[in-house]
Amino acid sequence: MSSSPEPQDDRAATHGAARWHCTCPVCETAADSTPAYFKRAFGEPHHFALTSEGIADALGYCPRHGAELLVREPLRRATAQVFEQVVPQVLALLAEARFGDEKFQQVYFSAPHACPACAYAHRAVTRQATELGRKAAWPADPHAALPQPTLCNAHFQLMARSLKPERRMPALAAHAERLDHAVRAIEDLLRAGLPAETSPDERPALATALGLAAGAGGAYSAAVAPPLAEALQACPDFEQAVEQACACAVCVEVERARQRWLMAVPLAVAHGLDDWLFLPTCPEHVALAAGLGDTAVMATVAAHALHVAGEMAHQQVRTLVRAAESEAEQAAARIVRWGRRPRRRPSGPPKPPPPKIVRCAACERLAIAELQATGRLLRWLQGSRHRHAFEGGWGLCMKHHAQAYLLSPKGAVRSCLAADQARRLTELVRWLKDEQARLAQNEPNGPARDAYVLGLRRFCGFG
Repeated sequence: MSSSPEPQDDRAATHGAARWHCTCPVCETAADSTPAYFKRAFGEPHHFALTSEGIADALGYCPRHGAELLVREPLRRATAQVFEQVVPQVLALLAEARFGDEKFQQVYFSAPHACPACAYAHRAVTRQATELGRKAAWPADPHAALPQPTLCNAHFQLMARSLKPERRMPALAAHAERLDHAVRAIEDLLRAGLPAETSPDERPALATALGLAAGAGGAYSAAVAPPLAEALQACPDFEQAVEQACACAVCVEVERARQRWLMAVPLAVAHGLDDWLFLPTCPEHVALAAGLGDTAVMATVAAHALHVAGEMAHQQVRTLVRAAESEAEQAAARIVRWGRRPRRRPSGPPKPPPPKIVRCAACERLAIAELQATGRLLRWLQGSRHRHAFEGGWGLCMKHHAQAYLLSPKGAVRSCLAADQARRLTELVRWLKDEQARLAQNEPNGPARDAYVLGLRRFCGFG
């Protein structure tokens, strides 16, 4: 346990300062869903049992929502009570005899990507996107203006999935034309030259492109959480990160990979390196790259993300067209008279294969870094001396414990992971009880506060 309380999360004060106006109403709903979820989950005691069950089934929150919860001091007492109920439910799964049973598999296999707050936001966003799709009247001409309100690309795709094929095709065609227009506008800006520190609001085309590619973008920060910054500075290699008492070793390696990627993006833009190797396409990493502040980086990243999104939209339209043609051919074949041989259609040139959809380079890098760090940890734990050093360090957050535990071989390594995590969670229950006793005595800070913060990090990770 750290000797002093972790300061409140002030990462938004540094990186990620670039902001742009986003007209997507679904992004606004997504932003409002986080305080709404925390108010519902921790604001009323009769919801605590349901909240603790959801947290236990997900093995905690994602790092972003964990950091949000960490700075909500008014919810501190309720949070301690809820997590005190969570720990016994998780401890029941850590018995090695439970390895592989149905409940264990349901929780552990979904844990790395599960988050109750994200699920709450996704339900709210899906409801609104579906309702917008139901009400909208899509133009038959793809060059016509899209109906208002204007959605970002990610939420437009969510809405399009709820449409029937006959309505989805014109909607996707109009959206693809809109993306192509935004890419052309950005390319014109790049050819004309941009000042190094132009604000997106000063360039409507740039602000529009960033809004399309990244949405509101305000939920993401490129700065490093204080414990991770301390671990990155003190531990230049993985073995030292495992033995230190600052943070989860796998979280440290993932953050190291993220910082390397953020440093590589401006260099890739400046030297014209292959876009697919460095430039992101998902909203989170587009927002992070745009938050670096360089105008050329913002424009290039936005153009690349929208180009990939446009290719996907065009491919979806072609798929729908082929499906409609195939259905028409099958309908025509059914009405051919019995015994009449249908006329053979002339064989034309082979159809070109559909374009490959480029995955987000940042997501790929971080996923590879996470898997490599987990594999190195499992190999490292095969030595008894290393297992002892691991037990003396910070250990693993629940998300990375789940990943390592599932991949661990049966024997000493798996037993070490289960016993170590059970020991840390048992200590966490004692810390949370001390925290509630201190709060009852109106002592808001001290060792219990430190334990409370580390307890949240245990279930939410670092990010």
